[in-house]
Amino acid sequence: MSLYEYWCELDDPQPVGNIEVNTKHVAQQSKWVVFFKLIAASLMTAGLFGVPLYFLPLPVWQSGLVSAGFAMIYIGMAFLFIPHANTDNMGWLGGMVDDPFHISDDWNRALMFYHAVLGPGRFIAGTMLDVACLLGVAKSDPIAVPDEAYQQSMGYSANYSTANATMTELPSEQEELTNSGMSREEVNQQRYGLSSARFLINDDE
Repeated sequence: MSLYEYWCELDDPQPVGNIEVNTKHVAQQSKWVVFFKLIAASLMTAGLFGVPLYFLPLPVWQSGLVSAGFAMIYIGMAFLFIPHANTDNMGWLGGMVDDPFHISDDWNRALMFYHAVLGPGRFIAGTMLDVACLLGVAKSDPIAVPDEAYQQSMGYSANYSTANATMTELPSEQEELTNSGMSREEVNQQRYGLSSARFLINDDE
């Protein structure tokens, strides 16, 4: 990163990813999938808890408290914040070489890095919520179906339904002429507000 990249970015901005703030979780319904996820998450948690416990130069109980606090903060941040990199702007050669004229590719690579770093914590958090929903301690967020998403976007109430909708067939032009008793020229004048209908076909001529 450099000031030159920053100034070039101001002149020619490139797409950058974002960080999603996540507060929802759709629980896994299969008990067997939750079981295998629980085994994998337990191994991840053991490693996440054991590494700081082993390397911290503190008594065992203090190292345990620090490790537990670190694990809780990491898992919470991994669930709440989900980095999304814009993979169309990763630098030259697919991100292997830095773009010296833009700084946005550095940000996208950083977002991808943090997405990978927070991935295990996000998996552990999701597994914990799956187990809680399976035991009835928590409730899963519903899966938004297209009809519900449409109702939410249009601002319709929850009782909105198209089950009782009816279709009305508009009368044809010939039926309108017959019922009105007017010529086509007069109907077009009334419909379109034309003061002269000389450019329209007149059936009376």
